[in-house]
Amino acid sequence: MLVLCNGMPRSASTWSFNVVVKLLRACAVGEVHGGYDENVGRFLKNSPACARHLVLKYHNEDPVGSRLVQAGAARAIYTRRDPADATVSFMTMFGVDFGRAVAVIADSLRMYRTMADLGQVLALDYAAIMNDPPAAVRHIANHLELPVPSEILAEVAAATGLAATRLKVEELGAIDAGHRLIRRGPSAYDPGTLLNIDHIRDAGIGYGARVLSDAQLQQLHELCHGAGDIGG
Repeated sequence: MLVLCNGMPRSASTWSFNVVVKLLRACAVGEVHGGYDENVGRFLKNSPACARHLVLKYHNEDPVGSRLVQAGAARAIYTRRDPADATVSFMTMFGVDFGRAVAVIADSLRMYRTMADLGQVLALDYAAIMNDPPAAVRHIANHLELPVPSEILAEVAAATGLAATRLKVEELGAIDAGHRLIRRGPSAYDPGTLLNIDHIRDAGIGYGARVLSDAQLQQLHELCHGAGDIGG
């Protein structure tokens, strides 16, 4: 099985990646290999031949990924967040300006629209994930057609929840980045969980509108116009 975990930046796509990996390892037969790469073809080429299940996290529009989803050769999960919250969180996390953050959001939305038109993507809202993690985990299991016992669903929800993730992020800050973490711009991430150092900044909902100007909010609204039920 090939699962593509993408979404708006800072919208819980890393959460969905870890949920999928844990569900497959608990309930599917065969080795599971996961990773991050903005080039789907490169990820597939570099994945170990022994892996029966592949899980890829990426954010930008990729024609190979879209074709695989259209052909039914991949399952896609797209996480969505209030655009203002996602923008401010991305700016803070990677130290970029508003223009750069908006460009990344725009590219991600183009990918979502492509996959949504294909009707082959599970869309999960950040607020729903935060408010009811077990239900969100169940949605993913159903999308992957995995028969997951209720106790496994509960275990995965707890292991990938906000409290557990905070502890994992704290552990990342205490290890030698040169031996384990992969550098990405001003940050670095763990290749196993894809969690960044200081991954969780403000997990709240609605704070972005208090940070951005009216003009910036209007620009986001215009960007998201036509993106289905994505807020803006």
